[in-house]
This record gives sequence, structure tokens and C-alpha cells, in this order.
Amino acid sequence: MGENARAGRGVLGRARGFVTGRPTSQKVGGGVAAALLASAPFGGLAGTPEPGPEPIVAGKAIMVGPYEVVVDKVVELPDLKPAVSPLPSQRVVVLDTRVTLTGDRPEYGVTLSNNIAVSGGGVKIVEAPNLYFVEDATRMSNFNPGLTYRLALAYVTSGPWQGDSVTVKANLVEFREEDKQTLDPDAWVARDEVQWQGSLPLVRRP
Repeated sequence: MGENARAGRGVLGRARGFVTGRPTSQKVGGGVAAALLASAPFGGLAGTPEPGPEPIVAGKAIMVGPYEVVVDKVVELPDLKPAVSPLPSQRVVVLDTRVTLTGDRPEYGVTLSNNIAVSGGGVKIVEAPNLYFVEDATRMSNFNPGLTYRLALAYVTSGPWQGDSVTVKANLVEFREEDKQTLDPDAWVARDEVQWQGSLPLVRRP
């Protein structure tokens, strides 16, 4: 096990990341600039609003840090045994996903599970989400690059979901390069910003 840990650290040391860029401002021509100045009292110089989150659509890939994620459907279940056994009054909401780790190094599953949230059902999430293999319900905590996994991202809720849709949100997760002033270099860091959001239909199963 020590050998595996050393190998993992070696691979982790060769970090390669993606950083989300933002578009640069466009130059304004003389005529357009004059028009903006003339309309300034009426809000002509008001700043352009920031773009909203990109849409999450069932069956289409999004990026959450180094992970390419496809949410195929959202399902509500009374349990996900043997992995998840909630109280009789509770339910489990599952994102049925296909997940591929891009890049060239192993990564921890919490980078993904901590940055996708569900809401909109009039219930509370009472247990932090975890990732499980759909086939055998074993928990997934580490990923190897270049492989695609079919996973259930499971949320325990305080009661039955209200309504027929689920809002799914994913945070912006950026790569932090090595820095002598940083305690945790070469790491994926979540920002306080929703990058992806969508409303997906809920499938209920007894």
C-alpha cells in the first residue's frame, strides 16, 4: 500500500490542469463610444452583466474541474442498498452519470462529489453525497485518468421529493498551479461560483 501511495504522489506531482478563461473586452469604435457617452444619463455606460451558468442537459457532457460528467437521468429511490440505507421517511436522489477523468494523473472523488448539488424539491439534503458504481453499489473514492465510469451520485433527502424536476448545479473548479506561498499546490479548487445549472426531470422508483 505504501508503494501505491508513493506512486500516486509521483503521478500527482506531474500536474496538468485546465483553467477556465474569460473573454477579453472588445474595443469600442469612435461612433459607438460617442453614442454611449450621449446616452450615459440613461444607463448607456452601465456595465455588461456577467453571463449566467451554462446549461446542464441530460445526456450532454459538462466539465467539473478535471472530470467530464454526463448526467443521463435523475432517479428517486427509497434506498440504494447495500450502499445507502436511509430512514423509512427519507429518500435517496441519484444522479445516474457517466464520469471520465481527463488529464494524466489520479484524482480524488470528492473533487467531483463536493461540487455538484441538487435542489428544488422542498426537502433537505441530510447526508453529503457519495459516488457509487451503478453495477454493484461499491463506493468510488479515487479515479484513474482516461477511464469512463458509470456512477450513482447519491443524496439522502429528508423526505419524498416534491415536484417532477430537480435543479442540478455544478461549481466552477479551477486548477491552482504550484506556488511556494500556497499550502496546497497543484490542486483543484472550487470557486464560489456556479458554472453549470439545469432542471432535469425526476424519475421515481418504488
